[in-house]
Amino acid sequence: MKPILVVALLAPLAAQAQGGTATPSPLRLVPVGDSVFVYVLDVPVTGGFVVYRRGAGTAGAALPFERRTVVPVAAATDPAVLAGRLGADLPVALRAVRATDPAELLHRLRGDRFAEAVLSMVSRPAALALGRLYTDGGVQRGADYDYRVVFTDADGKETGKALTGRVRVADQVPAPPTGVKASGTDRQVRLTWAYPAYQGAPADFTVGFHVYRADGSGPLHRLTSVPVIRNDARPEILYVDRDVTSGAGLYAYQVSAVDLAGRESALTPPTSVRLVDHTPPAIPVDLAVRNGSGVVDVTWRMSPEADAAGYHIERSTSLTRPYARLDRSLIPVQRPLWTDTVPGGRPYFYRVIAVDSAGNASAPSNAVTALPRDTFPPPPPTGLVLTTALHRITAHWVPVPAPDLRGYYVYEGNGKDRTRITDRPLTVSQFVDSGPGRRGSGLEPGATYTIRVTALDSNFNESSPVEGRILVPDDEPPSPPSAFAVRNVAGRFVELSWSASASQDVHGYMVTRMGGPADTGARAVHRFTAADRSWRDTAVVHGHRYAYRLTAVDAAGNVSAPRLDSVVYRDLTPPPPPRTAAARVLPRGVEIRWERVVTFELAGYNVYRASLPTGTYRKLTTAPVSPLTFTDSTGHAGFYYMVRAVDKSGNESAPSPVAPVVSR
Repeated sequence: MKPILVVALLAPLAAQAQGGTATPSPLRLVPVGDSVFVYVLDVPVTGGFVVYRRGAGTAGAALPFERRTVVPVAAATDPAVLAGRLGADLPVALRAVRATDPAELLHRLRGDRFAEAVLSMVSRPAALALGRLYTDGGVQRGADYDYRVVFTDADGKETGKALTGRVRVADQVPAPPTGVKASGTDRQVRLTWAYPAYQGAPADFTVGFHVYRADGSGPLHRLTSVPVIRNDARPEILYVDRDVTSGAGLYAYQVSAVDLAGRESALTPPTSVRLVDHTPPAIPVDLAVRNGSGVVDVTWRMSPEADAAGYHIERSTSLTRPYARLDRSLIPVQRPLWTDTVPGGRPYFYRVIAVDSAGNASAPSNAVTALPRDTFPPPPPTGLVLTTALHRITAHWVPVPAPDLRGYYVYEGNGKDRTRITDRPLTVSQFVDSGPGRRGSGLEPGATYTIRVTALDSNFNESSPVEGRILVPDDEPPSPPSAFAVRNVAGRFVELSWSASASQDVHGYMVTRMGGPADTGARAVHRFTAADRSWRDTAVVHGHRYAYRLTAVDAAGNVSAPRLDSVVYRDLTPPPPPRTAAARVLPRGVEIRWERVVTFELAGYNVYRASLPTGTYRKLTTAPVSPLTFTDSTGHAGFYYMVRAVDKSGNESAPSPVAPVVSR
């Protein structure tokens, strides 16, 4: 059962208030265990209430009242607070007043005091959220207590208005309803029952009823998510169960009464009802025929009815003649198809009737017309020629001379794995297969394809195929390797590294090296497998630049675009310095001499001059010199010289000892 909407929820209490024998007290004291639920059904629009309690005195002795509430009990004024207090009952409250969110719920409840009262009676979280309930604990079972409820204003100050009541702390389960009756159609079950009218008894807390149902021999389960409201204005209380299925067997119903504390009475004895299906199924729709040579296939849409049992099919030779039933037993509901063998060359009219499991038959469907025809396929195409270019296959064949030719189907694949690649019959004797999706993305290079062509006549008869095979050349280069890098490793070798090509058919990689001491344009080529990702080039000479070119090569020999990088291969260790140096004045200038430096890759020496021993030295040689002497044509006495060795990688040694100029 769906949660009760406001119309169904509030109308019974409204009628009770107008026509009932007694009006419920605005203060209801409900004992539950060792607590008392203090319900205030009519609270001020603004403000709240405080609760006082005292034990009932004896022999006229008046005991003092003790205040039980620290702060006044008041309704939530913030939508978020209201939603939090309602908790799991928030959806019920929203649907009860047809609100879409907590803000609208608060607004509507503030404008409908009666709706607040009803929600407070059927939902304890709602009573707490709306400031109509206080739970007083610490009472003694079997004892009597007097309660005084004093209303407060918006500032929390007590007003002169108060409610009083007495309660004996004792659990009391409500009495069950009586006179449960059930009547059903094939779509729903109507339940009615009676309950004593409210007479103002202090212990009469019953607010509604729960309905339970057992399906056949199944377990008992509750149908009502919120109680059916007690209604004293009507002689019988009504509940309609629409979640039933005709022909499903017996349904057994039981009802309990529910009070303000959520306590349920004992269940009423089971009341059973059996639903009889008198509703015919829907009329079959979407009849269609397929005409053959002396054969008609009639199809229709499968019945959507859950209790559909099958179909009858009828045939007539004219719309004005009676129909004759063709089937001897029901056609299975899951197979809405009938094949009728009849002479060709004349029209026939067919209609279908649906039947459910209860034997109810629908009205006949609209008639569909069939005209049997031949089922002989046309001759197959001939002269199939396949050509390929740009990763596409073009198929040509000789047109079929059949008078009722509808067109041609083209298939791709072998045996049972073939796939038709034409959505509709072709009207020309040519087709271009452009690959996946047939949208021009191209076929797979290097793959062999089998193409089949069949002819189709106007009756959709398909001929045997004509077949051809063709290889699509692999002329598509693979994608180049990625992340190609070349680096000089400590002057010991050049290391090349790369990431794999994204192409699946890569057979290997090729590295081309250019440069070196005798670079005449010759290129050294090195080949690697598809698994290789690096290479060390040790055949390099310090002091020279080398350029590297990396490409991927696929199985067909196609070469990818290159990845390029270069490096200057050099030694990182400087040579030792000359151990001695001397300078002397000559007629043509100053001659500097030094001791030979012994190193494998010596390229020469650089000579430096300064005017002070510790001054700034300026290089005199534009390039390293090989002899062990150098003449400074502008030198003279008073200058200081030093020499540095240079290797082929351009590394320069530390300076030689400073050589002052001496006269000869």
